Amino acid sequence: MLRKKMKVAVIGGGPAGLTAAIGCAQKFGKGCVLILEQQPKTGRKLLATGNGRCNISNALVSPDRYHGDTGLIQSVLRHFSPDDMHRFMRSLGVLLRQEADGRLYPHSNQASTILDALRSACHRLGVEELCDCPISSVRKEKGRFLISSPDLTVDAEYVIFATGSQASSQLGANDSGYALLRSLGLSHSPLFAALSPVCTKETFKSLKGVRAKGSVTLLADGKPLRFTEGEIQFTDYGISGICVFELSRAVNEFFLSGTVDGQPCRELKLSADVMSAYTFPELCDYLTGCRPLFSEKYASELLSGALHKRLSAVVAGQCGLSDKICSALSRQDLKKLAHSAKHLLFTPVRSDALKNAQVSAGGFGSEMIDPDTLMARSIKHLYVCGELLDVDGDCGGFNLHFAVGSALLAADSITG
Repeated sequence: MLRKKMKVAVIGGGPAGLTAAIGCAQKFGKGCVLILEQQPKTGRKLLATGNGRCNISNALVSPDRYHGDTGLIQSVLRHFSPDDMHRFMRSLGVLLRQEADGRLYPHSNQASTILDALRSACHRLGVEELCDCPISSVRKEKGRFLISSPDLTVDAEYVIFATGSQASSQLGANDSGYALLRSLGLSHSPLFAALSPVCTKETFKSLKGVRAKGSVTLLADGKPLRFTEGEIQFTDYGISGICVFELSRAVNEFFLSGTVDGQPCRELKLSADVMSAYTFPELCDYLTGCRPLFSEKYASELLSGALHKRLSAVVAGQCGLSDKICSALSRQDLKKLAHSAKHLLFTPVRSDALKNAQVSAGGFGSEMIDPDTLMARSIKHLYVCGELLDVDGDCGGFNLHFAVGSALLAADSITG
C-alpha cells in the first residue's frame, strides 16, 4: 500500500474543501496540500446549485439568516462578509453580480465558472487531488494523522474535514464525514433536512410540474407560525419551490422531534395562497365578473383565466364545486371558491427528506469545535468546516457563503 506524507490533508472536494485547500496552499506552498475526494471529480454538487447558476453568496448575509449554533455562526460571519466573498472570488478571476433579494451569482451565470476557478487555483498553487478515494479510517498516532483508503495511507500533520452533509444523496452525498468524526470521539446534534421539498398527504398527480406565484403559511396546531412568498411548485408527491423550502426546516424538525423551534406541536399544515396578489374581496369581485362569461362551463374552469387550468380544477375540487355549472354558483359558492384559492391546505407527511434536500440541519457544534478556529476541542490540528457544522442558512446563497467562509477560517487558523 502506498504511503504519502503531507502537511495538510483536506477530506472532501466540494466548495469548502477546495477553498480550504487554496487557503492552506497559499500559506504553505506547493506540494504541501492534498485533497481526498470520494467522487470521480471534485465539486459535483456545486454544479447543481442555483439551477446551474451557483448562488454563491448574498449581500444581506447576517446571523439572523442562519440557524443552529450561534457561536459558530457569529464567528464565521465576523471573519467573512459579502465584501470578503467579492474579494476572494476576484482573487480567483471571478466577477460576481447582485440580483433580486441580494443574491450573488457569477457574472457568467454559470456554476462551472466558480468550480473552474477553484480548481484552477488549486492547480496553480500545487494542490494535489486524489479522486475516487473513499476514506475508511482516520486515526492519530504520535501527533500525526493517518488517513486510510483502500490503496493509500496519507500521513498528515493537519487534517480539515470538509465532506459536506447527507443532503442530495443522488449527487453522491453520504454520512461518511460524520462517521469518521464520530470514530474519533466527536458527537453531533441530530441531522435533518433544512431546505427540501415537502411530501404531503394531499397529492394531485394532475398538478405535477405546475407552478404558481403565491405565498405559503405554516400552521402549527392551527395557528400561523411562518409566512413565505415566492414560486410554488406542485409535484406528484407534494409541494416544492423556494417558499416551501424556507418552511421545510420546521416541517422536518417536527417529524424528527415533534417540535417546531423547540416548542411541542401536535399537527402541522401548509396553507398555500395561489392568488396572493389579490385580497379576498378583490378575488370575489373577479369571480363574480367571470361567472357570466363561463355560465355554461363547470366551476373547475372559473379560475382558468388567472391560474393554470389544472390548478383551477384542484381549487374548485377542494371546496366541492368541481361539477357545478358556473351559472348555478351562488354568492356563497363564489366565496368558497375564493377562500379555497387563498387557503389550499396541505398536510405534511414523514419522508426521506434528506435525499432531495439542498442542505441539512444539525451537526457538530461549539461544544466539540472551537468557534474561533474551527479546530476540534479534543483533537489538536483537526479542523471541521462547511455543512458538517451545526449551521444551516436560508435559501439565497447563505449556505455557500458559510461553506466558503468557514473553510477560509479553518485554513487561516492553521499556524504550523
